[in-house]
Amino acid sequence: MNKYILADMVTEKLKREIGMVSKPLPEELKTLATASPSGRGSSELALYQAEKLKKISIMKSQRRETTAGAVVLIVADDEYDLPFIVVDVAFVSGEKGKIFAEFEAKPLVKDEESTRKYIEPFRKWREAIGKLPSEPVSGFGEPGEFLKANVSPNEYLRFIPDEYTDEVLNFADQFFDIFLDVYRKAEPVKDMQRRRKIDAFRAEYNKYVLEEDPSGVSLIEAYGRQTAELFYDYLVYL
Repeated sequence: MNKYILADMVTEKLKREIGMVSKPLPEELKTLATASPSGRGSSELALYQAEKLKKISIMKSQRRETTAGAVVLIVADDEYDLPFIVVDVAFVSGEKGKIFAEFEAKPLVKDEESTRKYIEPFRKWREAIGKLPSEPVSGFGEPGEFLKANVSPNEYLRFIPDEYTDEVLNFADQFFDIFLDVYRKAEPVKDMQRRRKIDAFRAEYNKYVLEEDPSGVSLIEAYGRQTAELFYDYLVYL
């Protein structure tokens, strides 16, 4: 099985649906691989952009010796308040294989408008995926207080038995269909008060995410702060 199937599926989908095109990425970030004898991991990175979207980062990652998968992050242009998208589907080998599944559509403002536009469209999807057999995620570190306080009501973060691979990939496809419907309806923010709230959240999120995200902490440990900050600047920061 192609353990990086999410990356291939989403790349094809976004190129077809929204005309996603490649965006320059520093050479030192195109492939990250540790020289550690423990085989901590490696990543192949691709960066894209599209109308209304500042960055779309798609990563194929090998974590340690037992976990391989793909991560997709989508960040809107500054004049839009489209939700920040994080999708991570990884396959964990072991006595009982399982899937690490993370889905997040994080609104940039907490108010009734964001709930109507960016929470409600995902609600039925979240209820449906929540019916799959699963268990809580552990072993990847805990996010910091700021990230915990700003989790979307529709976040999904679970381990799922790997016999449900087809179902997980189908839910991933549905998730991006919902996002694309939201994306197509998005217009630039004209309310300056709302725009200031969006800008303030972006600044606050960027201030904390590197050191509060377990993945960021791992990057700092593996490659040093300079490379980790470069990675987040190009691929993660809002």
